[in-house]
Amino acid sequence: MNYCLKENCKNINSPPEARICLTCGSMLLLKDRYRAIKMIGQGGLSKTYLAVDQDKPSKPPCIIKQFYFISQNEVDIKRAIALFEAEAEKLDILGEHPQIAELLANLHDDYCQYLVQEFIPGKNLSQVLETEGIFSEYQIRELLNSLLPVLEFIHSHNIIHQDIKPENIIRRLPSNSAYKAGIKSQFVLVDFDVAKQLTGTPIFKPGTILCTP
Repeated sequence: MNYCLKENCKNINSPPEARICLTCGSMLLLKDRYRAIKMIGQGGLSKTYLAVDQDKPSKPPCIIKQFYFISQNEVDIKRAIALFEAEAEKLDILGEHPQIAELLANLHDDYCQYLVQEFIPGKNLSQVLETEGIFSEYQIRELLNSLLPVLEFIHSHNIIHQDIKPENIIRRLPSNSAYKAGIKSQFVLVDFDVAKQLTGTPIFKPGTILCTP
């Protein structure tokens, strides 16, 4: 399945290897590289997609976050791009931590700003609790011991998450090599609201939250 990223285009039925939308004629690959294959979130007129990186032989999964500009004024758009560049720099620094999704690209076109981020395989904490039940005291301590150093790293860069909840904590599945080495699953913190100040501007539509899925 292919999703067209153009606003208001509803086409999701282009052939798997198509490069042009059959409905509106837009390019399906973001910057001729990232192909959106499934919408996994929508809020405040921003959208989140599961995507694949067509440039790599294994076509690994990634996440595309799409944000629409309200104003089409050239000055406003330039200002918006500059603001996003500053926020992307923060995300890039945070992504150096193994328990935070890596920022892969910060892109834009005439109508939207895009963030491409690492896909984190696994279930969020809310899903884990639903299937496995309430955590024991040992599991809670394990969770805190895993995440508190991440928060310390974030705060050392003068950044606050602002939206910590079970849905934004993912229990990452270990890779095959890590599993064989006896490494357990790892908790990853996602969806940093580091661009909260942007939502109050006349440039971006409301509900803009950065970081992944």
